[in-house]
Amino acid sequence: MTPTKLPAISMGNIEDDSIITAMGDGMSVQGRDFKIIYQNQRMKDLYGDCTGTICYIAYEQNNANCNGCPVSACFIDGEVHRAERSVYIDGTKHIVENTAAPVLDKNGIIIAAVEVTRDITERKEAEERHVRFKNLYAALSHTNKAIIHLDNRGELFSEICKIAVEYGKFSLAVISTINTESSCLVPVAYCGKAENYLTSLVVSADPDRAEGRGPTGIAFRKGKPYICNDFVNDPVTSPWRTAAEENGIRSSAAFPLKHEGQVIGALKVYADQKGFFDTEMVELLLEMAASVSFAMDYYAKEERRRHAEAALQENEERLRLVLEGSHEGYCDWDIATGAVKISQRYITMLGYSVGEISPTAAAIKGLIHPEDWSRVQHIFDAETTGSSPAFQVEVRMLSKTDEWVWVLYRGMVVIRAADGTPLRVTGTCSNINERKRYEEDLRYMSTHDPLTGLFNRGYFDAEMARMAHSRQYPVSILVADIDSLKLVNDSFGHSEGDRLIKQAAQALSETFRGEDLVARIGGDEFAILLPNTDADAAKELIRRILKYQAIINETNSDYTLSISIGSAVAERSEQLNEAYKNADSRMYYHKFQRKLQQRDSYQ
Repeated sequence: MTPTKLPAISMGNIEDDSIITAMGDGMSVQGRDFKIIYQNQRMKDLYGDCTGTICYIAYEQNNANCNGCPVSACFIDGEVHRAERSVYIDGTKHIVENTAAPVLDKNGIIIAAVEVTRDITERKEAEERHVRFKNLYAALSHTNKAIIHLDNRGELFSEICKIAVEYGKFSLAVISTINTESSCLVPVAYCGKAENYLTSLVVSADPDRAEGRGPTGIAFRKGKPYICNDFVNDPVTSPWRTAAEENGIRSSAAFPLKHEGQVIGALKVYADQKGFFDTEMVELLLEMAASVSFAMDYYAKEERRRHAEAALQENEERLRLVLEGSHEGYCDWDIATGAVKISQRYITMLGYSVGEISPTAAAIKGLIHPEDWSRVQHIFDAETTGSSPAFQVEVRMLSKTDEWVWVLYRGMVVIRAADGTPLRVTGTCSNINERKRYEEDLRYMSTHDPLTGLFNRGYFDAEMARMAHSRQYPVSILVADIDSLKLVNDSFGHSEGDRLIKQAAQALSETFRGEDLVARIGGDEFAILLPNTDADAAKELIRRILKYQAIINETNSDYTLSISIGSAVAERSEQLNEAYKNADSRMYYHKFQRKLQQRDSYQ
């Protein structure tokens, strides 16, 4: 927008201009005294007909010129100015973008300003939702890591609340468990700037009490989440509204926590915005609550196992009986004779029937995966020298169906000769396939992007750090970005946008070698690390990507896959980060050039 020269401030003919009247953006003209001379219909729809009124009174209900006013700024320096601000229209908050340009008379004197107002509320809300979803996904990833590394329920609860606040950006996160005597849900862990809200908080699971008919009580009784996106006006929140307003709470979500199939508490998160919880966020929070419930079951199981092992040490016969009843196997090895006594549970755990496994050390060794035997031998050597009082080892064993089953062995040398030579080893074994699968799933989730299956940003950053210390130079870096993804999302829906992202991931993953690292590092952005790859080889790979892109587009009808790619080469480790920045810059340059070409083709 450039300064407009008018012979006089006369707006009589503008109102007849159908183009201005039909503008999607609001437009007004204001004199040097900030009095509104003209409004198009869109501006009247937003603020009402304010012609003849001072702008800051009409639009902002202020008694003085607004801070950062673009109109005031353009009166001062004669330049075009823009500002983004929040306004309330009919009691509803809107975010608008204002652009103001001066109007000049024939002598070049500023006599008025044209102000264009664009309502960008939906765009801003979409951006905020995207950030919230990204933050919550990070919270879920850190929750899974905490479950792997912690083995105490209390510590886990505290860590979950900290993670929810730090990564999920909630104003308060609380985990409550039921007190069976009082039927009250008592906070056992919490974190957040609004924690004073808990000072006088009383929440019950009893529906006959007012404190039991709120969001947490409902979620506890029904075993389903309760989402409250307008805390102040939700009819079930009346006992807590005053405290919520004092602590800036505008919305909340309660998720039941289960232990061995029974609801025993709730995960409750609070936000300082109305409408904070959308469908995607609720799905991720449900997954977080499910992970916490799984961890409680796992901890309980592990605690029972530890108690069982402590009790079993008192008597060998009691050990055998209890292990048979608790689905743990038992193994007793006489080293001198090579004979092995194994319990029925040990046999059935691997799918065999009694008598199908020979009771010898050689037969047991034959069932252990060859890659795992060296660890077993190392542990046995430590036992032989007496340097280890007990052992614990995880190995794969061959089942009757020719599948590898993960087994955890725990045991110790119980009899030694006078010179310390081990004579007898006794221990327990258990099937840990389920735990191994869960740990592998958690590891995968913490390093991979769920939509494409490619590595995620965190893994890419870690590999960049590792590559800085490697000897695999030259290293080429490619940065790729999907063109017009937002247009596809807006025109065909996010499911089609996701399809386009998957196609881009396919084009990249089909192009590169197994030792290359392909990662999705943002919504529509990818990065590739290519060890031992020079610039010529990188350019050839880019040509292969674009060729594969063309093949994919043969099946696309409504839109096409277009990927902008930039590349750079690091000859030494100290050039690695700069190469990434250069590749990123070149990608944006190619994207900009493509936009210019498209614009020129339309003109």
